[in-house]
Amino acid sequence: MRPLRHGYTNDTRGDGSVVIKRYTGPDAPRRWATERDALETLAGRLPVPAVLAARTGELHLAHLPGVHGQELIDAGQAPAVLHSCGTMLRRLQSEGVVHGDYGPNNLLFDAHTYEVSAVLDWEWSHPGTGTIGDLAWCEWIVRTHHPAETGALPELFAGYGSRPPWNERRSAMLAKCRQMLALRRQLGTADPGYTRWEGHIATTSDWAE
Repeated sequence: MRPLRHGYTNDTRGDGSVVIKRYTGPDAPRRWATERDALETLAGRLPVPAVLAARTGELHLAHLPGVHGQELIDAGQAPAVLHSCGTMLRRLQSEGVVHGDYGPNNLLFDAHTYEVSAVLDWEWSHPGTGTIGDLAWCEWIVRTHHPAETGALPELFAGYGSRPPWNERRSAMLAKCRQMLALRRQLGTADPGYTRWEGHIATTSDWAE
């Protein structure tokens, strides 16, 4: 088992057929249970990894093929990736589910068609409809981690089918940032993650469309 790239909070390892995800950090038991339940509920409805085994604080998941969305963006494929992000988000919403950390950071794509092959990391998910939180967070991921590609954001909205007002999108971004700040507060205000999210809130507050 080797450590997998793009894992930020948990210990995630794989061997090409099985992925073992061990939940670490604040609120790990709740996040483990949330993801386990979501994957079992959404199996066969959305492209999510199958749960092969569930042990307390640990999931064994089937490996799914695909290229990580952020790698494709870095390779110059932001328009196609973001269009597919918007299209897949419509599917999620049609199933009545909010992902909670939606974006190219948690999606795998077919290397040739750029269609979404897997939606990963469901530990923040919950039932819901009519919310723009996932759309706004996908935009936030691009603005924060791929600022040179913000010109491709219209493709996200084209794939999604609408472009909600900027003030609503930014408000949703800030709400998620504050949620993450509250999570890091459990480790104390001296935690580097707490300071990082304070910075994200300040930066996001200053953004203009």
